[in-house]
Amino acid sequence: MSPWLIRALIPASVVGTYVLYTSTGVPRYVGRSDTDVRRRLLRHCTDRAGSYFSYDVHHTPGNAFEMECALFHALSPHLVNRIHPDRPNFHTTSCTFCLPAQLSAQKFRHLPQTSTPRNEDAQ
Repeated sequence: MSPWLIRALIPASVVGTYVLYTSTGVPRYVGRSDTDVRRRLLRHCTDRAGSYFSYDVHHTPGNAFEMECALFHALSPHLVNRIHPDRPNFHTTSCTFCLPAQLSAQKFRHLPQTSTPRNEDAQ
């Protein structure tokens, strides 16, 4: 992956999804940007996360989320991604590709964190 190629191919400030591939063409990482996919791919150039990439431009962050979920589920045996893609801000729809147990785990991730009161006298 080279920065000049990313800048030449991808317009600035577009919502999109992408897949990074190893030098042998195996998918390695799936990602998305809800604001600027070009900037996100340029960051991957510095960490050398992949040798090749593919990308898609989407009209909304919701559409990008759905595509990222589809790619994540289809390619998951090969990916270094281990955490399911997170929903974009203000997007209430769950992943259509998840099993019911996976959906309940994702809902748990979005619950507000509560602190446990400390009882300092109970020693």
